Parts: sequence; structure tokens; C-alpha cells
Amino acid sequence: MEQEPILNAHNKEEYPPMHTASLIMKRIVLCVVLIILANSAAAQRRMCPIPKANLKENKFDKRLSLGFGIESAYKFVYLVEPSFTTEYCLTYDSINQSLLLCKSKSKIGYAIWNGESKKARKKRLSTYRLPVDEAYVDSLQSMFCAIISSASPDSRRSGFDGTSYLFYLPTDIYTVADVWEPYENSNCGRAVRLMERLCEAVEKQDKAAAEQLREEIIALTAVFRSLPTVFYVH
Repeated sequence: MEQEPILNAHNKEEYPPMHTASLIMKRIVLCVVLIILANSAAAQRRMCPIPKANLKENKFDKRLSLGFGIESAYKFVYLVEPSFTTEYCLTYDSINQSLLLCKSKSKIGYAIWNGESKKARKKRLSTYRLPVDEAYVDSLQSMFCAIISSASPDSRRSGFDGTSYLFYLPTDIYTVADVWEPYENSNCGRAVRLMERLCEAVEKQDKAAAEQLREEIIALTAVFRSLPTVFYVH
């Protein structure tokens, strides 16, 4: 007995091969969307490491020494590199036992390539210091260590225009972790927001505001330590 054709809502016969191809395409699109969402979510939990071997290629040392006059990082460096506005960084000055914020008045790339003199660099930079105790600095260093040791290459999130945030420790293996435009409520977003508030406190010489961040630094360190370690920081 011949089977009657199956008609759709438009009284046209359905063709199973075409229907199957459409279903396959829908599943492929769904898988691609899920992969993108998964990668985006992972990028918000961790930062991406920059191996020490790549630092020379990225001219990281030159950006610190020629751009900001930082010849050696005593504990850590937090470097912010916007696409269109000027860069700034936060580090620790062990001689004066204070946090040191350096803000450039022009793009540091121009200074590096034009062979800027130390005198000209001093005029280009605005510097701010805020005295802190050793325990405060150690807690910041521990947070940086946790951020970098939990960083993963799979967490790379990049774009065309925006701001990159780099967390640096002077260690032997993976010394820098960075993140581009993190979501505000993500792990990475919380770390960036904390450091931005700390930069603001240093600039305004607001010791009370910096002190209020102490517990949050400890809490955020625990969050990144709870993630599986990908790269070890010694």
C-alpha cells in the first residue's frame, strides 16, 4: 500500500533530506554559539598569561623603563593600556615604602621610539605616592600571584578598541597575566575594579580608601586561588 505524502502547512510535500540538512545547520549554529559563550565565560574567570619568552617581543621591559622610568619592579606592576587615551601604572617603591602611581600625559610609544630623554620623561609623567605597610604590599603581591598562577591561554578575550589590563610579577616563568575589557562582575572585572579604586586612592592621597580595600584584596586572592592552577609562580 502506497504511503500518503506528508504535507506541511502550505500543502506542500515535505522532503526529509532537506529537513535533515536544516536540522543539522541549526545544530551547528547552536554549537558555535555555545562555544563562543563558553569561551567568553572562561575568559571572565581567569586572565591570560604572557610567557616570559614573549615579553621581549612585546617590549614589556621598555614600556616600563622608558615609558615610566621603572627599572625594576620590587613587588608587582599593574599596567593599564587604553587604545586611545594615555597609559598609567601602579607599582611599589620600596625605597620610600609607598605605592607609586605613574600617569603618562602622552602615549608612551611615541616616547620610546623618539628616544625621549630622562628630563623629558619626568615632565611627561605625573607621579603620586601613598605610604602603606609591608603587610598591605604582601597581600597585593599574593593577589597578583594567585591571578597569574590561575591564568590560562584559553581565557584570551580580545577586541579591536578598548583597554588591556596587565598584572606583572618579577618571577621566573609566567610573569604577566592580562585581560581585555572584562565584564564588571566577573573575577577579572572585580580584580580590575579593585586596582582602579586603589589607583584612585593613591592619586587622591586617600589612605582611608586604600585601607578599605584590604579585606577585598584578601577575599579576591582566595577566589583566584580556588581556581585550578595552570601555571606556577615561584
